[in-house]
Amino acid sequence: MRRSYRTIVAAAAFFPALTVATPTFAQAAGKAHAVVGTLQKVDGQRITVQTKAGAEVMTLVSQSQIHQGAATVQGRNLSSFVGQKIKVRYVDANGQKQVQTVIVSTSSKSSSSLAAKPVHRPAGEQPDR
Repeated sequence: MRRSYRTIVAAAAFFPALTVATPTFAQAAGKAHAVVGTLQKVDGQRITVQTKAGAEVMTLVSQSQIHQGAATVQGRNLSSFVGQKIKVRYVDANGQKQVQTVIVSTSSKSSSSLAAKPVHRPAGEQPDR
């Protein structure tokens, strides 16, 4: 009984010191922000997001996480989502917008411009051959 009590006291003293010594990414960098827009460009570690307010350039960092639905996406594959809607959470740190998370829309790119539009013909009219 006495040994388990010492273990609990030691753990209680250690864990608060651990949480103070290792701040989270958001706490260390500053206030978190979020934008929603269209992924316009991926250039190395920099991404450009077209928002209603204009284009915003942000930097992917080692802690950045990218998701599409439940799936995790590798940073090197992010360029395959250019043109899709994304939500980016970032922090301002060292004069740049450092990406925490990117959530890629699960809906596919709009294919309405590629789809054949139906042709309406009056009843009895045959298509041209």
